This record gives sequence, structure tokens and C-alpha cells, in this order.
Amino acid sequence: MKVLDLMTSDIGFISPADDLARAADIMWQKDCGVVPVVDAEMRVVGIITDRDICVAAGSRDCKASEIKAEEFCGEENVVSCRPGDKIKDALKLMKKNKIKRLPVTSQKGELVGIISVSDILPASENDKKLRKKLISALVEINKPRPILLREV
Repeated sequence: MKVLDLMTSDIGFISPADDLARAADIMWQKDCGVVPVVDAEMRVVGIITDRDICVAAGSRDCKASEIKAEEFCGEENVVSCRPGDKIKDALKLMKKNKIKRLPVTSQKGELVGIISVSDILPASENDKKLRKKLISALVEINKPRPILLREV
């Protein structure tokens, strides 16, 4: 099974100049918990999660509309996968990087979708090997990790 088979392609995105309130609005409209941040060429330069928004606004005692997405677009490369990748390989990336969602990008690095553990879960119902890999990934992903904000 490939990423293309399970990924979500109807996704919203923001630019680095947009604020976190815009990201939250997209999450509300698309019923999701993550919004990719893309540059002018549609390359993913960051990811904003619902948790990022809450922690950023709460820890700074300010509105989400006062925090720019660029604060989440750091020096680190964004972890992503390709539509033709195997689901098990996407899960390995999620496990290694402790993330529940991966942007799916074209060969040129352009955003084409998102794959999440929630997308993979139904497919694991009748596939014991996939279910085992999913559970292993979730155990690792759910271990605590710090949130790092970049000063702008």
C-alpha cells in the first residue's frame, strides 16, 4: 500500500507571513489539526499544529493573530514523504521524528497532500503487520518532546 492510497489531498495551507489565527481558521474549516506552511513555490517550509497554536499563544499571553507562522519555519528541514512511498516507510518517518502527520510532496518538493496516523488506522484493521507498525509508531510518537519556538 502506498501513501497515495491513504493521503488527504484536499488540504489548506498558509504562507510564512500569515498568522496563527489564519492557521486555526483553516483547521476549523478543514476539520484537521495541522496546516502546512508553504513558500511561493508551494514547497513546505514548516508545519503548524493545533497544539503549537495553543502553546504559543498561551506561553506568550497573546492572541494567535499576533504570532506569525514564520516563527515555526526554522532551520531544520521539514520531514515529508512522497505519494509513491510505502505506508510502512511513512510510519518509520513518523516514529523516528515523533510526528503524527507528514506532508506529502512531489519530486520538486511541492505540497500535494498530508498523511496521518488517522489516515492509516482504518487500513490497519485487516492487516496485522501494518497494525503492529502503527502501534509501535504511536508508542514512540506519544513520548513527550519539547516545543521549540524560534525568535524572529
